[in-house]
Amino acid sequence: MRKLLWMGTVLVGALAPAQAAEPPSAAAPRTRVLEAAPPAPERTPRPAAAEWDAAEPVELARDRSGAACKARMRREWLRIDCKGPPLAVVRTLGASAGEEWFRLDQQPNDELASGVSVVFPVRLGDRRVIEILSASFEYRREMGITTTFVISEQWLDGDAGPLVSVL
Repeated sequence: MRKLLWMGTVLVGALAPAQAAEPPSAAAPRTRVLEAAPPAPERTPRPAAAEWDAAEPVELARDRSGAACKARMRREWLRIDCKGPPLAVVRTLGASAGEEWFRLDQQPNDELASGVSVVFPVRLGDRRVIEILSASFEYRREMGITTTFVISEQWLDGDAGPLVSVL
């Protein structure tokens, strides 16, 4: 029995370095790090829906959503798309400049949305906090509301770039 256990350990140990040495996929697109490559200071109108098809993916400073949220940028405008439990409310808790735009993705037969798109400009001096709430169905068919995601954006004077997080 001890020989079999030892052989299994040796085989697993021998395979681990080979798996770790695999090169990263060349097909995976490189994403722009928002803090290191901030948008230009010019002010442009919000992109039309068709313009988002050519938007580049960006990496946020912190993303605690797992794979639930994806961020893309078009000029100085950032779009964050989140999928999650039944989403009910999107609200701005605070913003220095406004201009936020929200769209809940709702299927024809559903009462609540399963996704949300949040669009806002990322400009020097801006600060904002956006909360995305979801419906939770409790005991005896009672419905509650809980915070699913919080989007935070700030770009203060003296910062190299914006700090955008999804928590």
